[in-house]
Amino acid sequence: MKIQTEITKGILVITCVDSRLDAAVAQPFFQAIQNHINKGHHHLVIDLSNVKFVDSTGLGALVRCLKELGSQGQLVLYGVGELAHSLLQMTRLDKIFSQANGKNEAIDLLLFNKKRFATKAEGSFTEDRLATLKMDSGDEIQEVASGERRRHQRISHKQIIDEDIIVYCTNTRTGKRATAIMLNISPGGLLLASPTKFTVGDICIVQGTVGKNFKFKEQVVVRQVFQGKYGLEFMKATPETTQFLNQLTGSVIMGKGQSRN
Repeated sequence: MKIQTEITKGILVITCVDSRLDAAVAQPFFQAIQNHINKGHHHLVIDLSNVKFVDSTGLGALVRCLKELGSQGQLVLYGVGELAHSLLQMTRLDKIFSQANGKNEAIDLLLFNKKRFATKAEGSFTEDRLATLKMDSGDEIQEVASGERRRHQRISHKQIIDEDIIVYCTNTRTGKRATAIMLNISPGGLLLASPTKFTVGDICIVQGTVGKNFKFKEQVVVRQVFQGKYGLEFMKATPETTQFLNQLTGSVIMGKGQSRN
């Protein structure tokens, strides 16, 4: 990740030049910011205006920046794009990161709060707050180090909104349309609960809305059936769905040589 820096009113402003903040650049991105923190820059503005794609690995780098600052300072984001903002909301990181509409607003916000950080850690990133960011299976959002295997994380519907996510599933053989509740979703498929019975091998069209902004309509095949729950695999997801779900779920860390289902 290529970055540019400037100091305005004593605040370090970091501009992300590249369009992606993902596993390929997350570690050097964090290390670059860590170097600035170690040099005494404890109040940071990060400009994400050029960033079009962020996954959970990229978010993990930002989380680590917050942890590195601890009670010493604070960080404000601006220029967060629509998809990145949706990802922050779905992972509830919008409750953790301060955001501004522009550079001047971000700097003013930091200057306003700067004196408070001289005496207390209000707004700092703590281990308790980090614990709230764990994924459905207990994996934390974090960077993926070189040489470690990755897998896509399933995101529970409860991590997106508090209410049930309703989807509609049409059997391509019978034409019957069923209503189902989405239990989780990943770039590979989704898990549904439905009173309508499906059998392994059924091909269906599933459509629904994830969060506030993303609508999908995809062809799936039923791979697993268990007590009213159905594991569906995307047959050939559209690029839009694949990109969105990759951004939503990202990669979670796996130990070297380990494998998981």
